[in-house]
Amino acid sequence: MLLIKKQKYSVLAFLLCINLTTIITFSFYTDKWYVYLFILALATLVNASSVLLVLGHKIKADPKTELLTKYRVKSANYIYIVPCYNEGQEELQASLDSLCQQHRLSGDRCSFLIICDGKVIGRDNIEATNIILMKILECTGQPIKYTYTAWDGENNSVEMYTGLYKGLPYLLIVKDRNYGKRDSLVLARKIVYNYNTQIVEDKMIPAFMMIYLGNYMNTIYDKVDYIIGIDADTIFDYHCSYELIRAMETDETIQGCVGLVDICPKMNPWNLFVLYQYAEYSFAQCLRRHTQSLITEKVSCLSGCNQILRVTNETCGEKILERFNYLPADDAHLFHHIRSYASEDRNHVCLMLSMYPYVKTKQTLLAIAYTDVPTSVAVFMSQRRRWSLGANMNDLLLTYLPGINIFERFSAGINLLTYALAPFITVATGYFIYSIITNPTYLMLYLSLPIFVVFFYALIVPIVIRPLAFRTALYYYLSYIIFTTLGSIINLFIYVNSVSNMDVIKWGKTRGITSSSSTAKPAIMEDLNELVYDDFLYLEPQPICANNESIYANDESYVCIV
Repeated sequence: MLLIKKQKYSVLAFLLCINLTTIITFSFYTDKWYVYLFILALATLVNASSVLLVLGHKIKADPKTELLTKYRVKSANYIYIVPCYNEGQEELQASLDSLCQQHRLSGDRCSFLIICDGKVIGRDNIEATNIILMKILECTGQPIKYTYTAWDGENNSVEMYTGLYKGLPYLLIVKDRNYGKRDSLVLARKIVYNYNTQIVEDKMIPAFMMIYLGNYMNTIYDKVDYIIGIDADTIFDYHCSYELIRAMETDETIQGCVGLVDICPKMNPWNLFVLYQYAEYSFAQCLRRHTQSLITEKVSCLSGCNQILRVTNETCGEKILERFNYLPADDAHLFHHIRSYASEDRNHVCLMLSMYPYVKTKQTLLAIAYTDVPTSVAVFMSQRRRWSLGANMNDLLLTYLPGINIFERFSAGINLLTYALAPFITVATGYFIYSIITNPTYLMLYLSLPIFVVFFYALIVPIVIRPLAFRTALYYYLSYIIFTTLGSIINLFIYVNSVSNMDVIKWGKTRGITSSSSTAKPAIMEDLNELVYDDFLYLEPQPICANNESIYANDESYVCIV
């Protein structure tokens, strides 16, 4: 950790030097402010260009083509991946219930794969998350146990339960120790990909467990088409899964798609935090991400709380998961450590876009998921620290990795530059606004045109880009006023907090726990697998049927095991 701290101070010294230099020279030569215009204008020019590209695409779009893809045309097999950690009874049940109630075609086959990352008691919870899950799912009988190799090369024990929850089959995996969301995602994707490709031998999953998992999944479907990701504190809109799958059907080269993340309606809409974040969420997703989807078809962030992946070599194969599932060595650079815990989903997509440049990733604004947002300064700053550091570390990847789209490479470089110079840009922007008010000129008006373009786009978001009801649109406009008024100052505070705490390699206050009920790190017996395998020969997956009936009663190929 001493090396990481030294690296942090080196980065801080660099950022302090370049910001002090630009601020001081700018204050001495305020009459030469246009010299610094390229720094101030870069981000705005990118946003303004994005606006023009999106609007041009909307104008040229063929309404007949959109009409042809209005409905799903075929049934699909998919599995919901639900990673859990410290969530409570209410949010876990709400999340699972929303998945059970999804709009589906009659021929769809789906199930849950729930992974509980350790045995911890979340803040405000009485019981550990794994116990809460077992009660919600009404798990009965003895679990199947095995040991897998985690990303640090150590062995981690898991318990597995199968059954039905409100008509849908589930597989619950409870890990003995917490290894983070990345480890859970890799484990889930390996299970599904190995099942599809009939791979039994795997470094991470013992052969006898792949056979067991294969027998379990055979009772549901012969192949999994899609993985749908959701966070355990997120609720899917009724049409969310349907719209995610529909977006994937339009083009077989689309390997992933992200929906729209909205704020949960149960939250107090007049809370200042909620007001600010409503516009922040809406504008970011309806501009930058929407531009990537329509123009480059390279959306670089598929939010884990509302994403779909096609089960292919590009998304879940050995090569991509091996690069994705890395643990930095103790002497690795600070930036590698940040990428290991922050913005896992963005990191996976960035690696995929580099390794497979032909891959397309898209967005659909019709697939909506609802999530709670921070309503306290401590949690808000902690969450934004992870988001800002993770986003910038992955933007750094996009600037130098091979195979990256030139527009995305250019945009990522601008993001890094404007982030590094955030204090200077805040000061210079303040002076620019002051000059417009006190001494306006036609030159300043012309230079402000890109700002007006972005502002115009913000006004039409609830009308053209994501049509909203009248009252909701009014709420968006109020939220946007607060967002634009406070945004620069809030972003400056986030910047200072993030760079000064970049060596804090942990989730922070958004993942608070009371205690852990995990057992101590076990001593692994050399012949453990052989002992378990002998017992396994006499095991069958638990029946995934209710009242001795198949969950797909009209399909003779799905027969209940009793």
